[in-house]
Amino acid sequence: MKPVKYISVLFLSLFFMFLSGVYCVAQGPGSRELVIIFTHDLHSYLLPHRVLTQDGQTEEVGGFAKLAYLIKEQRIYHGNKALRLDVGDFSMGTLFHTSFMTKASELSLLGHMGYDVTTFGNHDFDFRTDGLAKMLQIARERSKYLPDIVASNIILDKKAPEVKTLRQAFSEYPVREYKIIERNKVRIGIFGIMGKDAADDTPFTKSVKFADPVSSSKRVVNILLKKEKVDLIICLSHSGTSPVKEKSEDEILAQKVPQIDIIISGHTHTILSKPIKVGKTVIVSSGRYGEHLGILRVYHTKGKPVRVASYDVRKITAGIPDDRIVSEEIANYKDIINNKFLSSYRLSFDQVIAESGFNMETILSAYENPREMGLGNMIADSYRYAVRKAEGQDYEHIHLAMEPLGLIRDSFLKGKITTADVFQVLSLGIGKDGAAGYPLMSFYVTGKELKDILEVEASVAPFKKIGAHLQVSGVKFTFNPRRILFDRVTQVSVENEKGDYEPLDYDKLYRVCSNLYAGGMINYISKVTYGLLSIKPKDREGNCLEDLKQAIIYTDNSSGKDKELKQWIALLQYMRSFPDTNKNGIPDIPGKYSSPEGRYQAKPSLNPIKLIGGGNLITYGVLITGFIALCVFIFLAWFAAVKIRKYAKK
Repeated sequence: MKPVKYISVLFLSLFFMFLSGVYCVAQGPGSRELVIIFTHDLHSYLLPHRVLTQDGQTEEVGGFAKLAYLIKEQRIYHGNKALRLDVGDFSMGTLFHTSFMTKASELSLLGHMGYDVTTFGNHDFDFRTDGLAKMLQIARERSKYLPDIVASNIILDKKAPEVKTLRQAFSEYPVREYKIIERNKVRIGIFGIMGKDAADDTPFTKSVKFADPVSSSKRVVNILLKKEKVDLIICLSHSGTSPVKEKSEDEILAQKVPQIDIIISGHTHTILSKPIKVGKTVIVSSGRYGEHLGILRVYHTKGKPVRVASYDVRKITAGIPDDRIVSEEIANYKDIINNKFLSSYRLSFDQVIAESGFNMETILSAYENPREMGLGNMIADSYRYAVRKAEGQDYEHIHLAMEPLGLIRDSFLKGKITTADVFQVLSLGIGKDGAAGYPLMSFYVTGKELKDILEVEASVAPFKKIGAHLQVSGVKFTFNPRRILFDRVTQVSVENEKGDYEPLDYDKLYRVCSNLYAGGMINYISKVTYGLLSIKPKDREGNCLEDLKQAIIYTDNSSGKDKELKQWIALLQYMRSFPDTNKNGIPDIPGKYSSPEGRYQAKPSLNPIKLIGGGNLITYGVLITGFIALCVFIFLAWFAAVKIRKYAKK
């Protein structure tokens, strides 16, 4: 870029940054300015991607090369006042994370972009302990510039043999509890924590535990203040905020550890247009997928709370130039993915798979208002289609296919849909084969257990996790949210081999299909319901499965050595099967998936018959307990009245 053009872009950028600043205060005597440039939840979104705007239009946002340009711009302008930080989940979300263990592309690029410090998010553990260890080792071997990593509440099981490699990788990288950095003569202590909700979302880390974030923060803050004598403390917290204050982990952290000056909050993908102030602690967030860059200017005066000078959550739009070096690195990683990963599926990154004549529901809207989605229906239908195709003549009818909402990570917009787009929708996880993507699996349950699975939607999801809401295929059910917990599903119909729906038979064995993660969460259902719902996956003979990995489905079901049937491949195969309605040679997503079709419905009612009719042992147990309690209360009231009358006569 020519010097005049660069200066013009820099001037305009700083001008608009000034206009968009939420705060603007004067620098007081003895205070020093710091500029904190931050991101979180990048999720391997190295390239720009399309999003739906509020007015229904599409625009291209994000991209590491554009982020790099802005970060460099800020660094040039602010010099030694600038600090560049990331708050984890830098991986897991696009095809680029398939080279996580071999190229460490995300962490290497953070180094190229000049980040000083990052921490781990829950999804950075998705490739298990050995995968994370390999990534750290590769990053150290391949990259000259890398960000420091801080992680303050990780506990590695000393007895677990698989942790040995990770412990060594932590030592060699190194991963520290905290980092001390000096900027503009201010001594800054930076530490990182994994929040409770995030820790619950690390299914592949049985030998890695996470200590309580509040107690861990208190311990590290004490070290930073008393031993390291820092002037300012920044917490990289992969915990998040919530409109529901009792669930807003980082606000709770600020209340309980008031010595923290700044919390950069990740995990919940929140965009805070204004900082949250809790006591003297400032909390900021800049959203997900590199769609925004957070820029926080503060003044620090020794012995006084930090003052916010300005705050900007800068949108990364198509008009921002690309950093040439980072752009070239991304192109190189793209070639590697085509050659090393997609070629085995006979696919390529930008290959068109299908097209849509409409915008499907966005994931953000689904998370804000969990519900049945047209997209979710298409995903669940694709599992039944792909398993039928894989098993051929050996196919056994799948009665229920399900997908938790939280594992759907993106949606489809109007226009052409590529391999990369399909992968982004179902990007999470890893299989038994060590390859990216959750495999599909199948198991059998009784009719009663199938109803209990559906109780996850009716009884568990509203109180536990948004991501637990189910998307289903092969069943239709209704539930009454006014009924007693774990007995809210009132009617279930199951599709048979002929395509007709029949009433649920409690004693019959039904075949269920899900991804490996969702299947593994069956035990979680028992845990969160305190054993009131109990589901035991079985084989076709009705024998309990000891290991769910035995139920993984392969692309050629006659050979367990063939490739696992990944959920994203199932969706891709199904989309390829759609008819080409506009005759342009590209399959079109059917209009039935543009909206929900009523596979499940909530029917609230306080009618006594509908509240208890057809109830299970839980309902009648509660009723009997309530009746006994009422009788006891009446007896005690009568007994007390008798005593009072006797006392009054005296």
